[in-house]
Amino acid sequence: MGMSHYRAKEFQVLGQKIVMQTQAEADLALKAIELVEKKVAALAERTENLSPHQVAVLALLEMAGDLIKDRAAMDQYRHELDMRCTTLLTTLADQTESRAI
Repeated sequence: MGMSHYRAKEFQVLGQKIVMQTQAEADLALKAIELVEKKVAALAERTENLSPHQVAVLALLEMAGDLIKDRAAMDQYRHELDMRCTTLLTTLADQTESRAI
């Protein structure tokens, strides 16, 4: 059994210093931090009247919506791929049977 290794990643969002404990690979954690920083900065520019907390919640909701859309698209792609594989396997089985006869 391997031991879990947590790494601390420090970053700032809306002037707040945040330390995140993560098991993620360094590149993955940095990409996540960059995504959050960009999303929050874009929202902060568009919504000057909101508190930092409200901006963070809106960013979270937008990112959750993006994740849901991406998962739905992936599910649709998997379904289409499964259908194509089934059709291909059926065609191959039919061809194999017709040659065996």
